[in-house]
Amino acid sequence: MSDKQLIIGLVGEKLAGKDTVAEYLVSKHGAAHFRFTHILDAVLEELDMPISRTNEITLGLSLRKVFGQHVLVNALEDRVRKSWATLIVVNGIRMDELEVVKSWGAHIIYVTAPVEVRFERYTKRHEKADDGAMDLESFKKQDQGPTELDIPELGKQADYKIENVGNYDELYASVDKILNTIKQGQK
Repeated sequence: MSDKQLIIGLVGEKLAGKDTVAEYLVSKHGAAHFRFTHILDAVLEELDMPISRTNEITLGLSLRKVFGQHVLVNALEDRVRKSWATLIVVNGIRMDELEVVKSWGAHIIYVTAPVEVRFERYTKRHEKADDGAMDLESFKKQDQGPTELDIPELGKQADYKIENVGNYDELYASVDKILNTIKQGQK
C-alpha cells in the first residue's frame, strides 16, 4: 500500500448495500475491489462446493480456527499491497478484521439498513446458492451468527455511516459526499 492510495473499508449487515457501494466505487471512481468472500469463494469453487452464505461462513470460521484469526485479512492485505489502484475498496469486514484494516489507513464506512429492507432485497437476489431460501425468522436468526453478531458494534467504530433505505441515487450521493469529505481532509 502506498501513501497515494485511498482505502475505503466497508462493514455492514448482509444485504445492507456494501456490494452496491463497492460496485459504484469501481464503476464511477475506478476503485479496485477486494472482498473477503472472494477468497472464500475461490476455495469453495476449487472444492466443487456451492457458493452459499452458509458455506462461506463455515469455511471462514474453520480457516480462522485452524490457521489463526487473521488468516483472511492477512491474505487480503497481500492482495491490496500488490494493487496499483489509487482507490481501493475492502468489502465485508467482520469480527476483529476492522482494526487491521484501519491500521492500513483505511476510512471505514458502515452501510446499514433495517432487517425488513434487507430481507426484501434477499428475496429478490440470486447471487448465492441459498439466496431466497429463508423465511424472515431464519434470516433474523442468521443475523445472530458468529460472523454477523458484532456488525452493529463494528459499525459504531466506523468513520462514516450510510443508512441505505432510499434509492440508488441517494446511496450514490451519500458515497460521493463521504469520498469528497475524505479527499478534502487529505489536502
